[in-house]
Amino acid sequence: MKYIIQEVWPTKILLKDNLLEEEYISSMRNELIKQSLENPRGNWQSNPKLHEQNKFKPLAREVLKLAKMHLQNDYYAVFENIEITDMWGNILKQKEFHRPHNHSNNIISGVYYIQADDNNSSKINFVDPRPQAMVIQPEVKKFTHFNSSVWFYPSVTNRCILFPSWLSHYVDSNITSEDRISIAFNFMLKGKLGKSTDLQSAEF
Repeated sequence: MKYIIQEVWPTKILLKDNLLEEEYISSMRNELIKQSLENPRGNWQSNPKLHEQNKFKPLAREVLKLAKMHLQNDYYAVFENIEITDMWGNILKQKEFHRPHNHSNNIISGVYYIQADDNNSSKINFVDPRPQAMVIQPEVKKFTHFNSSVWFYPSVTNRCILFPSWLSHYVDSNITSEDRISIAFNFMLKGKLGKSTDLQSAEF
């Protein structure tokens, strides 16, 4: 029997491995560890303006370029400009995790892994945004992105993941003795969006 399967209203998630050279990764790792020792606490997070600091500007340039390309090529979005609104470091020690959340007041968000054990510990999990899709859930032979209510990606050193800011996600508990170090960031469009003739334009 012949039939056609199409994906309608997909949620686009971009993965980019080997984003930066090792020298940049080491420099950022050392800087975040240094900052965390100056103000130690659980589920440590840095100042949210890392993109303004010299050591993190190479990463800021690359993720900004990636986000712009993603919106233009994959979403066919038309906009004047895009900028990083916030960028901050995260250090998850053993047994620490991040609860489900999204990133309000932005259009695209992302995470870049500086230090990860690459074995699915502290993986990032994305939750199906359609609550009605979970009303009936039969047993499945194999989990795929078509039938799963949660889909995850491993934390891999030098990997960047971009996703819609509205998409709920969480990070599993770090079950290893090695700190999981990452940098998260948000993007927002700038300038005029939409057409006044469509009665749906705005200025940001």
